[in-house]
Amino acid sequence: MSIFKVKQWWTNDKLQLDETISGVQNATCLKVEKFNSHSDSDCIVISEEYLLKIYKPYPNQETSNVVLETHLGDVALQIETGKFLTGSVDRQILVLHPQSYAIYQLERKEGHTDAGEQNVLKLMIKHSFTRRADSLVHGSFGNVKSRDFICIQGIDGSLSFFDQDTFLFMCILNDVIIPGPVCYIASCDSFVICKSTWILEIYSYQQLREFSELNVRQNKKNIPQWIYNAGEEVTSVQVIQTSNNFSSIIALGERHLYCFQDNGLMKFMIKFDYMPTCFHAYLIGWYYEPGARLLVMLASDDAKLYVYENTSLLWSCDLFNTAISISRCFLKSLPGGIVTLSNTGVVTVCYLGTEPDLNSNAAPMINEEVDPEQIQAELEKVEQALQAITENKEQEITNEATIDEIIKIKADVGKPVQNLTHDFTNDSSEGLHLLMCPIIIILTCKDPKLIQNVQITYACCPPFAFSESTICLDNINGTEIIETQVFIESKGDVSETAVDILFTITDSVGKIIVLSRKITLPITLYCLPVDVVLENEIKLFINSNQSCVDFSEIFADFSEQELLQYGGSPEIVTFSYRANKKTVTLKSSGEQYSIEADDFPEIASILDYFIFKLMDHFARMGISDFRFYIKCDKEFIKQITHKFLKSIEAHAKERIKLKTFEDDLNVLQKQFTLIQKRLLVQYGSLPPGDCDQLEFLMKDTHKRLVDSVHEIIICRENVCRSSTTLMAIGHLIIHILKQTTPDDFKLKLIEEMLSLNTIYELYQEWEEAVTQALSYIVNNVLQKSEKDKEKLAPVTEQGILSHINLKRFLKQIRMVLDKMFSDAWTDDTEATTHKPKEKITRIEEFVEVI
Repeated sequence: MSIFKVKQWWTNDKLQLDETISGVQNATCLKVEKFNSHSDSDCIVISEEYLLKIYKPYPNQETSNVVLETHLGDVALQIETGKFLTGSVDRQILVLHPQSYAIYQLERKEGHTDAGEQNVLKLMIKHSFTRRADSLVHGSFGNVKSRDFICIQGIDGSLSFFDQDTFLFMCILNDVIIPGPVCYIASCDSFVICKSTWILEIYSYQQLREFSELNVRQNKKNIPQWIYNAGEEVTSVQVIQTSNNFSSIIALGERHLYCFQDNGLMKFMIKFDYMPTCFHAYLIGWYYEPGARLLVMLASDDAKLYVYENTSLLWSCDLFNTAISISRCFLKSLPGGIVTLSNTGVVTVCYLGTEPDLNSNAAPMINEEVDPEQIQAELEKVEQALQAITENKEQEITNEATIDEIIKIKADVGKPVQNLTHDFTNDSSEGLHLLMCPIIIILTCKDPKLIQNVQITYACCPPFAFSESTICLDNINGTEIIETQVFIESKGDVSETAVDILFTITDSVGKIIVLSRKITLPITLYCLPVDVVLENEIKLFINSNQSCVDFSEIFADFSEQELLQYGGSPEIVTFSYRANKKTVTLKSSGEQYSIEADDFPEIASILDYFIFKLMDHFARMGISDFRFYIKCDKEFIKQITHKFLKSIEAHAKERIKLKTFEDDLNVLQKQFTLIQKRLLVQYGSLPPGDCDQLEFLMKDTHKRLVDSVHEIIICRENVCRSSTTLMAIGHLIIHILKQTTPDDFKLKLIEEMLSLNTIYELYQEWEEAVTQALSYIVNNVLQKSEKDKEKLAPVTEQGILSHINLKRFLKQIRMVLDKMFSDAWTDDTEATTHKPKEKITRIEEFVEVI
């Protein structure tokens, strides 16, 4: 037995799949099939809630792997492929919806050189029915070889049979409480039906046709050909023909794998010491050959893959993710591959290696025979495409400029107003929602016929939120005025006060152009003047070459009376954040400003706003030689670095805590489902068994489920709140480095490495995103020795949030910040003996020397 990690050959971007995907049986959302229109390679078909995606993987990541993506208009319960239409030579795609099914034909049209090929999913048949569907099975029922019939199992266990768009008959099984897996055996024209009483029953198609709804009303009983009591839930069944006369039925239970012949003879059974999640059986060789081998691939809940032949384990290895669906594929550059769909919605194509792979992202070495004439023809085609692109380049640039001329965009922010009509659901946040700030956008279009639609998307950082984050305009008539409200949603630190507005414009020919605008929120939305606080622990000084300006001119959003009514003056003012009630004080004296607070996060947003307004003030005054710099000493740098590392640690700990609760919820959900199934078995038995103990367990598990959900909600709020603190301190560090660091290239690297703008409310994987860039900077920019690199290298077998990797991550962050701040320290004694204007000159001279 070999124990390795499978080699990754291709993977897609993470799909935004619904959480119920982890409960799907029989791989209903993943299908691997070869179509005549794409005969050179298998295609991977994925159903993603309302979307249908078709991938054709290539090892070269520069080539698009997406063949087609379409919106189905209804939730897809299951996808299957087969010949459902009479006279069709290609296979079709069957999509099952809750109360209908649709048959599509994948067509491929060769396009021009600069446009490429086009793939179209053509709707052939759509048929509706009355009973709500659970799953479907298809095959040549009744030994009809020209096309496949369709059998749809309802949520009540009924079986409805269809031929294309024609209803044939229905049979109802009275002892089915919840639907289970159903599979068709083509060799004997029979069906395997897994009932909720953990029994497998085999009925012929002729029996089911006779056992129709009419016969049920006449109380006629239908006796199955053979049955097997598994004693556990059967999660999935697969039938594969293994000889000229027989087929094998492979059924996966909770702890066992069963293999029968279609006549009821058990071939073998495997008992597992792990929890299987999915399986796929396939043949090595053809079924009519005497040496054909039946292999079964099994995936477990601890992300491992097992390959069995009969009861012998041939191979075991680690997967990249926990698989909920697995299949086999034959791609153009990979003759045998393993397709897995993870519980997080990632589709991966892997292959089994013969030795450990230390670089799992490397493309496989596959030697292929090449035709020189074919290569020359492809090169000529590429040259023609490049020439066409070059000729059309100026025209495309002209079209983009035309869009800017057609649509004029003006974005502005209004004055925050009280909202007394809001329906509050949370009393603790009522005071935050009372103040709402309007964002007004004016779109002026000269020729509305040239524009199909415009989508406006708003983006901001917590604790701010929008009343509408996306607005779609299908018709633009001259001038459109769009207004949305922004407000404080949670009690966290304010890290970023800018709002990004994206305009996705589709013109009349279908070309998409994205424009952006950025506006700054008024300080009155998130701050208000309070009583002056004279003593603060943290002080940041800003020196300028101009005399200090009165704060009433800088903070013009407040009236002079509002700034002075709490004991303030033109030289000193204190603000309190509306979200967390923390204060920050600003003082001015001569040519120096100071921003004081009890902690670093309070300084960040006020510093950004103050510098922006200060530069805007001198620009309006016509003073072009205004300069300023931030004064910071070693103690200040030491404190802010320590605080930043503590905020990272707090964020990581909250994420670990959240992951623990989510894992507990996953276990409780499985436990609750298992108890329900056992209750159904007890209810369905004759006579019904004692259900008191199971009912007690179900109520207790339900209570624990509810408690876990409440804990997850609280924990997610804590994670989001800790991320805003991390972002605020990070933005403050970047702002200080921009004013003090002479090396712009390193500064840009550090800013991109921290990626503070990539943290969103629903995306908190900041540590994982920074790790890769941080390793590059430590190994290449800081130029550490090989011994230091080895010490700082993360442990790949453990997650980024593990104790040892988190310690190394924090150490690397400290090393990078110490290196960047080493040139930014200012000596206090030197600051007292030189004027600010002279210090600016000395810094400029120092930069020139470097």
